[in-house]
Amino acid sequence: MKKFITTGLILILCSTAAGTDIYRNARPPAVAGQFYTDDAGALKSQIDEFLDNAMTMDVDENILGIWVPHAGYIFSGQIAANAYAAVRNRSYDLIVLIGASHHLSIKGASIGSWSAYRTPFGLATVNTELAAELKEASDLIDCFPPVHQYEHSLEVQIPFLQVVQPGVPILPIILDPGLSLKNAERIAKTIVEHIQGKKVLIVASSDMSHYPRYKDAYDVDLRMIDAIATFDPKIVQEKEAELIDQNITNLRCCLCGRVAIATVMYITRLMGASHIEMLPYMNSGDVSGERNRVVGYGSALFVGEKRIQSDGGNTVDEIQFSKAEKKKLFQIARESIIRAIKGKDSQFEVKEKNLLKKRGVFVTLTNKGRLRGCIGHFGEDYPLFQIVSQMAAAAATQDYRFMYDPITLEEMDEINIKISVLSPLKKIDSIDEIEIGKHGIWIRQGNRGGTYLPEVATDMGWNKKQFLEHCCAHKAGLPADAWKKDADIYIYSSQLLSEKNL
Repeated sequence: MKKFITTGLILILCSTAAGTDIYRNARPPAVAGQFYTDDAGALKSQIDEFLDNAMTMDVDENILGIWVPHAGYIFSGQIAANAYAAVRNRSYDLIVLIGASHHLSIKGASIGSWSAYRTPFGLATVNTELAAELKEASDLIDCFPPVHQYEHSLEVQIPFLQVVQPGVPILPIILDPGLSLKNAERIAKTIVEHIQGKKVLIVASSDMSHYPRYKDAYDVDLRMIDAIATFDPKIVQEKEAELIDQNITNLRCCLCGRVAIATVMYITRLMGASHIEMLPYMNSGDVSGERNRVVGYGSALFVGEKRIQSDGGNTVDEIQFSKAEKKKLFQIARESIIRAIKGKDSQFEVKEKNLLKKRGVFVTLTNKGRLRGCIGHFGEDYPLFQIVSQMAAAAATQDYRFMYDPITLEEMDEINIKISVLSPLKKIDSIDEIEIGKHGIWIRQGNRGGTYLPEVATDMGWNKKQFLEHCCAHKAGLPADAWKKDADIYIYSSQLLSEKNL
């Protein structure tokens, strides 16, 4: 046995007959040297840099799937790394890669039949036993090597996976780009039936808009992101059709791998995913400077049930912050935003007991009363200073509503920061328990949910019914009257701190 050492990697080539067979039967790379470098050392350095610069957050819930783009690394590698960084330190038994064919038409799905996929890092082993089982289990699943031979949408994911999940076997699946939602759901059910008992990561490979102008791409892609966030394949399909019908200049498609995203939605929902965490967006124009013809890139996490913590009450004792503690909390928030805009991480040493208490938090950013970002976290699982730092940075850089017009360093002098320290959530049986001005609401039905902070109702002059209807329709993506039917309603209170009042 000989060891060939590259930068950060040890590739082990065995001289046994079995090792020779697996290497001989491996699919060779088709786009190495084009979509990504074929030099192992340079590739490892590039992926490590992407991961080090990833704009993502720690997620306590189980990550069951991710959505990543598949363009050349120079264009979409950083967006892909935002999702891959979130699964870097997690344990999986199998990774199922799902993309749509760019070259050949097929019926249903095709599983790569090679024993492994070869990259500059070596071999990524295919779970051939599971591949055979799936082929036998469904008339929609076959093994058709030609559709995989030159397909890049799965290949470009494998080097990332070899870095963040080394040694974990893969199952590469290519879908017919015209696959119906009905058949996507059938394929999803078959896959889920055959991965029971395994810890599996499902990967959807898809870019976003193809070839519109820069500004049109942002408009189209952010509307598609809103649709994807509903976790409903039908809404995604309808939104794409709606946008294509608008005859936007040069717009060929909104999601080249929409069927892959839809299938992963079905799979992860069956596995227990409850919602999607959207990650930052960009397009090729942000990298190249080209504005007349661009491609959009997004990524996301498909995560399990959020933990709902409740002690039977709906309020929390207000923290008696000293003026110095409040000042330090806002200094942490502001510094975290500035560092996030610069692409840097933030670390703080904190000894104040009140800032070490664990609370849920929302951070809201405004400029002369105009919303510029708002992101929060309900769980009481992080020290207050840490979750404020994370939410402040996320509100400034990861609120997808403002990705086209992000907060800049020059704007920071005009940004006002508000911190809402949250009580535990309490599920209610009657809306009579809601007190306008005191309670925020979180409404949830199936895979959709949304929240309004307590001050929203008073700021907007809404009564209780309006508060509920607006939250259903505009935050949760539900019918306005869903609160009357099967939706679950939770209430919470908040302690509002404003930088202006220091």
